[in-house]
Amino acid sequence: YLTIGPAFALPRTATVSYQIGLAPYIGDDMQTVALAAFTFVFFVLGLFFSMNPGKLMTYIGKILNPLFLIFLAILLVVALINPMGSVATAPVSGDYLTMPFFKGFTEGYNTMDALAALAFGIIVVRAMQSVGVTEPKDIAAGMVKAGIVTVVLMVIIYAFLAYVGASSLGVFALSANGGIALAQIAHYYFGPIGAVLLAITVTLACLKTAVGLICACSETFVDLFPNSISYKKYAYAFAIISFLIGNVGLTQIISLAIPILMLLYPLTITIILLTFLAPLFNGRQAVYFITTVFALIAAIGDMLNTLPEFLGQAAWVQQTVGVYKMLPFFDLGMGWVVPSAIGFVLGLIYIAVVKTKGG
Repeated sequence: YLTIGPAFALPRTATVSYQIGLAPYIGDDMQTVALAAFTFVFFVLGLFFSMNPGKLMTYIGKILNPLFLIFLAILLVVALINPMGSVATAPVSGDYLTMPFFKGFTEGYNTMDALAALAFGIIVVRAMQSVGVTEPKDIAAGMVKAGIVTVVLMVIIYAFLAYVGASSLGVFALSANGGIALAQIAHYYFGPIGAVLLAITVTLACLKTAVGLICACSETFVDLFPNSISYKKYAYAFAIISFLIGNVGLTQIISLAIPILMLLYPLTITIILLTFLAPLFNGRQAVYFITTVFALIAAIGDMLNTLPEFLGQAAWVQQTVGVYKMLPFFDLGMGWVVPSAIGFVLGLIYIAVVKTKGG
């Protein structure tokens, strides 16, 4: 929740909005001041609506989210029909030359989609229960259907965005982040008016997301720590933290998030896979625990290997990473795979032994 909340995702809602909406029209010497002013207003509004979550935000969500998807669909279709350049001749660099699948896989961590799925899956369950779906089998079936629709749509959107982004290299230089690229592409095809419409739509859609994240994180922490502080104080704290982190800029947030995501994503993927495999071991806690511990130990190596240069060059970090390089697939950013599998097998052996002893 901290990752999809004030640490990374919440600040990104503001910085993405700024990068697409205002940054292209602000001089380099005023970017810092403009970003600070924008994020301040953004989170003041987000805090206000999170304190008064009523029909307005629901209305905005029902109207603007579909509008954003429609605008994005039109942009992608136009870009596909009239590409800016050939994807086949687009320059390829870095790890995309040698291990494109695994590079793309680990870059996908930046979406935080899997983390969000764990955090918000319960919201989908409660939504189904609110309309009368109460049987576990029916809820599971509904979740599977919703999941399939979501996965198909997201695959299409991400694939098209990747294609259009690659084709844009025929006109634009490689951008520092996707927000810059999307703003450039919108301006190229639709001119200033299209770019402004995209900026307004994205900003309001991101504001809606920010309100949802502030509410969800605050409610969760009140539930986790009922004797701590109130919902409003959590909301204020998360908004202030998000404002401060947001002012480092979108590119820097993405860069700083990578080590944390390299730590968390192996645990997230492991938990998801174990949930599907639970019938094999009757959902025994020991299997979850042992597998997760092994995944965590390996994921620490992936995290250290992706630290920013000013931290990653420390002698003890280099020595530790040197030890982790003995793990299979470590150089691919997937050093957690084999240890997790070993932990899973050991967990199965453990519950088998305990079972024979009557434990």
